[in-house]
Amino acid sequence: MPETRAPIFAAVAQLAPGIWNVAGNVAAFDKVLEAWEQANAAREIAEVFPISAIDAKLLAMVTSVAEADLMQWVGPIKAACSRYEINTIRRVSAFLTTLAHEAGFRVGARENMNYSASRLAAVWPGRFGRRGPNALAREVERKPERIANLVYADRMGNGPATSGDGWRFRGAGPIQLTGRSNFTAFAAAMEKPLADAEAFVLTVEGGVMSAAWFWDVNDINRLADTPGISDETRRINGGTTGIEHRERLFNKLVTELIKREQALAG
Repeated sequence: MPETRAPIFAAVAQLAPGIWNVAGNVAAFDKVLEAWEQANAAREIAEVFPISAIDAKLLAMVTSVAEADLMQWVGPIKAACSRYEINTIRRVSAFLTTLAHEAGFRVGARENMNYSASRLAAVWPGRFGRRGPNALAREVERKPERIANLVYADRMGNGPATSGDGWRFRGAGPIQLTGRSNFTAFAAAMEKPLADAEAFVLTVEGGVMSAAWFWDVNDINRLADTPGISDETRRINGGTTGIEHRERLFNKLVTELIKREQALAG
């Protein structure tokens, strides 16, 4: 209990003995006050521009999802941006671009791994054939679980293919959080058991928070503060695949947010 509330509870306990001098009641009420203070503190932070400008109309500019369906994303995005200081036009634009490009604001997005043999060879030539699909590619094509367990084995904290970690910790959420190490670290940050964190990532709130958490631990705010969006893309994906699409979304958001900022300034 914060020191500022302790004297208040002590005074009330004298006025209402038998109720407020019961430790369990005091602790329960203290939790209610703590939750209220945290929620309102987050709301106050969220009202700072450009976080305050995040709405369904803005999100609809970078996705084909209907505005009505995007409403559920607004609150979680504002909360995540506030928590991880994604709080400038460039940062917000880069973050929203990433959410839109990676999973398109789909609730519970998972990496499906349903690859054809030719696609396996194109994405992982060292394993599935540099001159076209090899025997392994033809054997596992269109078998998502086997593919995930193979390509993600012994990487990102995962065990061997037989562990099943590749499939269990395949990409999930708006930014496609991947690998046992990432899931475990995210669970610790959220103070949740690993299994609970896995389920949390598949919700709107948890998915957005996982994306912002990944953004923070990989120092992407700093990259977003520099021109362009290629640095952020490389940090997230290890390359610049899809950079043209990302740049179009990013530029659209920056333009709109600058326009809104100017309108606020009068």
